[in-house]
Amino acid sequence: MKGPMGALRLALLGAATLFFCAGRATADDDTDGLFASGVAALKGGRPQEAIASLEALADRGVVDPVASYDRGLAYAMRVRIGAELPGDLGRAAQGFEEARDLSRTAGLIDDASRGLVAIRSEIARRRARAGEPVQVDPGRSLARTVAGLLSEDTWSFVAIASSVTLAASLFLRVLGGARRLRISGGVGAGIASPVLALAVAMTLSARHDRLHLREAVVVVANARPVDDRGITVPGATPLPEGARVELVDASGPWSRVRFGAIEARVATSNLRELARPD
Repeated sequence: MKGPMGALRLALLGAATLFFCAGRATADDDTDGLFASGVAALKGGRPQEAIASLEALADRGVVDPVASYDRGLAYAMRVRIGAELPGDLGRAAQGFEEARDLSRTAGLIDDASRGLVAIRSEIARRRARAGEPVQVDPGRSLARTVAGLLSEDTWSFVAIASSVTLAASLFLRVLGGARRLRISGGVGAGIASPVLALAVAMTLSARHDRLHLREAVVVVANARPVDDRGITVPGATPLPEGARVELVDASGPWSRVRFGAIEARVATSNLRELARPD
């Protein structure tokens, strides 16, 4: 297949095989058999068989970055060989997104990121050709982006360290005998105060995301917003395939999602939720 999908070559299969042995979620023989058959089907260029095995793993509740990556690769391969079914690009994007979120292995994260770029580039190319908006990934908010730069534990450590620094600086500022000490205390307090405020805010944001954030990927060509009666909203901008959305309320056949600045109600069947890391 020409275009951005051409970047998703069989070289990724080598990475899939390399990481296969590094991230198994369970030692169950049947689960191992599904992993093995999925990888064998990928190496043999049989994406349909690979998808069947890897989806069976997902149905069993296996949460593993390697399985997610291989599942994304299988859907991408089915597109590349011209046997695409509706929703394959979105499901490939979901697999790569999930692998990035779950993995702690730099090589796997890089491979999943490259696969995701290729998939979203292909989606954007198709949408541009159809005269539709090409934005597939609006990115996260500034606050969530900053919070994601460090782990929750790291932000907590920064908050503690800046709190201690602020207390020591105030002590010098108020009780320091020498003028130089009082000036140093004032400078230290001026620096530690905003750092403490930022660290506390980011710690709370990271904790909220860890406990409450749920996200999904659109797995249909266009997820059309509906009203409370389930009727398509005229003129509403559909959410593109492969888009990563925040699940604001996911209950029953309809889900309320947030995509950038857009908040919409779409069919739950149009989405595939991303597994959360432990």
